[in-house]
Amino acid sequence: MTPTFAMGLRWMGTGLLAAFSFLQAGAQTPVAAFSASAPGVTQAMRDVKLSVTVAGRIESLLVSEGSRVRQGELLLHLDRTLEQLEVQRRRLLLQDHVRIDELKQKEQVLQQQVQSLLPLLASGGVSRKQVEDEGIALGNVMADRRALEAVKEREQVELQLAQEAYERRHLRSPINGIVTKLAARQGESVAPSEPVITVVDTSRVRFIAAVPAAAGQRLRPGLSVRIDLGPEVRLSFRQAQLVFVSPVTDPSSGLVEVIAEFDNPEGVVRPGITGRLLF
Repeated sequence: MTPTFAMGLRWMGTGLLAAFSFLQAGAQTPVAAFSASAPGVTQAMRDVKLSVTVAGRIESLLVSEGSRVRQGELLLHLDRTLEQLEVQRRRLLLQDHVRIDELKQKEQVLQQQVQSLLPLLASGGVSRKQVEDEGIALGNVMADRRALEAVKEREQVELQLAQEAYERRHLRSPINGIVTKLAARQGESVAPSEPVITVVDTSRVRFIAAVPAAAGQRLRPGLSVRIDLGPEVRLSFRQAQLVFVSPVTDPSSGLVEVIAEFDNPEGVVRPGITGRLLF
């Protein structure tokens, strides 16, 4: 066997192995042929405009544009003195068990008295009326105690309502992300449902494109595609996965909307960048 022939066999073996590996990978993740392209634009996976649900004056603003925030993190709170005092008042009322404790002690004494009178009633040592009077007194004390316990249950609900009213004076982030816009500043008054802070999560990006209807017939969710974002983006080519292919064709343009997603952990790809979907 000549060296040239042996080298050719090794080259063919390597090529077959690479082809086999490619087919195996393709069996796990379908890959488009990249024979066509369509223009599109990037979009943040989550772009939320946050607002408070009650009117008030911003007492403390805890973030600025560019701040990274975590889910549940406090962003601002309105003036809250009255709500805080109401929570304290409701808590003190709920914690006041003096009268209930007195009734419980009295109830225990009366129960012992009734129990001690029953043997005497059998032997004629006390009258039935005496036992009945003690029983009535015991019943009244038990009724008063149960009524106060019902009041405490209502006070527990009222405390929860006061705490909810207090919490509504606070605005927290529902997602991990970056603050991109502040529509109001500390000391300003805001109205309910008025957007105050915008938080954007760019850790994963969507690419929305419109493809011809004929091409849309061979696309399906789960297909692997490539996104070309042009020279302005470092590592401009991104591997993405189709997550949506519209079942409807736009009658005016004859195009079908498709959406692909890809990870963007370093935030290199910004929302609003134009590019092309290769499929």
